[in-house]
Amino acid sequence: MVQKQGKYYRFSEKTLQQLEELKHRDGGSYTSILESAVEQFYQQTYTQNELLLEEIERLLNVKMSELLIPDLKRLVVIGNVLDRNIQMQMEFWNHEFVMSAAKGLGSTDKHLSAPYREAQELIKQRIAHNRQKKLDKEARKASSNSQSN
Repeated sequence: MVQKQGKYYRFSEKTLQQLEELKHRDGGSYTSILESAVEQFYQQTYTQNELLLEEIERLLNVKMSELLIPDLKRLVVIGNVLDRNIQMQMEFWNHEFVMSAAKGLGSTDKHLSAPYREAQELIKQRIAHNRQKKLDKEARKASSNSQSN
């Protein structure tokens, strides 16, 4: 059995009348009526919070879907374009090997030519430059948004 402690509270006349009505209607004690009221209050609050959290989660899912789906579609298109371009390059190289009657592959794992190194460095610089442009653009956008708020 749960150990109960005695406490004394002051209630308005209206609250005392309502407690008296509940006591006579349900045949319980003041303690059981108050315990039931507190339990119902917490259960109702918990249920309301659960419903609120579920609604917030649903709204976030809808909003995130609206924001992400166009980007995901663009990524799929980019992936398809890259795949197509790679397949075309492989066909061109295959043709080059057939036409030149190549006996072996001069792989970059075996040989690094000067033009290859130059192309590699050029691509690294281009990627870094484009990345920096993007970061600068995002920084300008963020600063203009923070100034307007």
